[in-house]
Amino acid sequence: MCGVTEAMAVIKIGTAVMGHQAKKKQAANQAWANSRARMTANKAYLADLSKIETERGRAAREKALEEFKVTQQKKYDIAKMQNLGFGNPSVIMRDIGSAADLDYNQISTEYMGDMFTLNNQSDDAYANLQRTYNSLESPVAPSVMSLGLDIAGTGAGYLNVPASDRKYFKGYGKQGE
Repeated sequence: MCGVTEAMAVIKIGTAVMGHQAKKKQAANQAWANSRARMTANKAYLADLSKIETERGRAAREKALEEFKVTQQKKYDIAKMQNLGFGNPSVIMRDIGSAADLDYNQISTEYMGDMFTLNNQSDDAYANLQRTYNSLESPVAPSVMSLGLDIAGTGAGYLNVPASDRKYFKGYGKQGE
């Protein structure tokens, strides 16, 4: 049977080992939680990009439709003016062409504004992804060296007890007083 000194040494060593195992488990849990958070952030980022690209496609279709409408209106106006017999066809085409050019420029300006907005939204989505990544707590794995030092410290404490009060290692450490 062991004495109180040995029991205390075993308890201290057991506590150190269990503490080390708990820290390892906590680090593993944190790594798993970070992995899940990264997967969720990636999924949200891809969903944001998908919405942005959908809007980009809609804007391109809207631009093409508006340009088609302007072209058709231009053709209609030219034909109408020529059929009504209004003067020089070159002057008619120049007047209607100027109005159509203004419409094209307006459409292009609106489209470019949409593209700038969508590019900013892409940048914001990426910034959100980076903020999520940067906010994750890094897992800290416990050191085996730390566990070894705790156990060695317990051993040193045991050897500091007078040899007459110890059951083991009587020839080492502090001798009787």
